[in-house]
Amino acid sequence: MKKVILSAVAVLCFSLAALSTAPAQVPYTEGEVTRVVLIHVLPGHFNAFMEDVKKNVIPIWESEKSSGLIQGYSTFLNTTSSGPDDWDFGFTLTYKNMAALDGLADKVYDLRMKQYGDKSAEQKVIDKRVENARVVSSMLLRDITLR
Repeated sequence: MKKVILSAVAVLCFSLAALSTAPAQVPYTEGEVTRVVLIHVLPGHFNAFMEDVKKNVIPIWESEKSSGLIQGYSTFLNTTSSGPDDWDFGFTLTYKNMAALDGLADKVYDLRMKQYGDKSAEQKVIDKRVENARVVSSMLLRDITLR
């Protein structure tokens, strides 16, 4: 009976050792998470839109970056438009991982209020922003490194 128990324990130990040294089933490692937003700027509103981004949005992103909420951000223009309703302006926000998105709205709230003063002042800026542009697409991308 002892031999049977010892044999079972040995098999279990070898099985656990084999599992711990087995290659990962997923052929990649997960990295940063990036939010990509593509925006259509309404005709004749480009300068007003860009001024809003410069005055109201970039300072919040800078605060998020210095607070460690985002790793970075970038802005870009579409130079190959496929039609009048295509996106014109885009931005990315890069986060360390998916966990960085947990509770993000609450974490950014104080930074937004520091920028705008209060919710009603923020809403006025948002209402004006809607007059200048509309979101075409927003996506969340996950950086991976193939193994």
